[in-house]
Amino acid sequence: MVFGRFKDAVSDVAETIRRAFQDPPCRSIQIRLNRPQAAFIRLLGTTCNPVAYRFEPGIGVQELLFHTVIQGQAMPFEARICREDAWAAWAAGAKICAMPVFCVGHCRRLAVPPLARSIPVRSLSLPSFRTSSRFLRDALVAPSVRGFSPQLPFPKVRRDLEAVLHLPIAIVGEDFQKLPRALNMRYTFQLVKATGENIRNLEVLGVFPVPVKGVTSLRHDPRTGCILVNLGSEAIGAARGQFILARKKDDRSFVSCFVQE
Repeated sequence: MVFGRFKDAVSDVAETIRRAFQDPPCRSIQIRLNRPQAAFIRLLGTTCNPVAYRFEPGIGVQELLFHTVIQGQAMPFEARICREDAWAAWAAGAKICAMPVFCVGHCRRLAVPPLARSIPVRSLSLPSFRTSSRFLRDALVAPSVRGFSPQLPFPKVRRDLEAVLHLPIAIVGEDFQKLPRALNMRYTFQLVKATGENIRNLEVLGVFPVPVKGVTSLRHDPRTGCILVNLGSEAIGAARGQFILARKKDDRSFVSCFVQE
């Protein structure tokens, strides 16, 4: 009986250890992406809709009704007895009206005066031009004179060569493509011989007159095409040599050399 309980306890411990140290359950989820579908937009189209012009005959009734109105007008007739004796006097040749204005003896004869053969001309003499002079009494004031000494001030010189050497100096070079053909081939041979690079992999940036000694740092300015050089004390009085600067096309690094005389 003791061994049975011990066996059950051991089995419970084993089951507990197995459950404690077993791997966590994992589930696999299938992720399916929807296939992209291509949508299209219908092209704009035009349709023509005719206008419905329909002519329908219709019978219209016109009211032609004339309303008659009977009105009585007052038309009185009066009888009057008139007597006219002038017709008898006119037939006998009687004088009705006499107009003395139109009589021949009372009118004056009017005569039209003859036109002149020449028209008189009136001459008008223009007066001569007259000029008047005016005397100016105000005397002109003499201009004032100012004295000025054209002496230039003495220039100020500061002996500080170290400050100048610390500043970068821009050196403009010659265009490698505009050099004569013989000189171009010579510089190309010197560059290939000194660097050991293939000329097809090099992009020559220019030929610059740089001191052969005393150059501490050198930087190329792609905006202006110049090189910025920092010089040391050894560059004072040093001769200048033809310095060829080129760039590799594969890794964009710089290579350079001096042309040997």
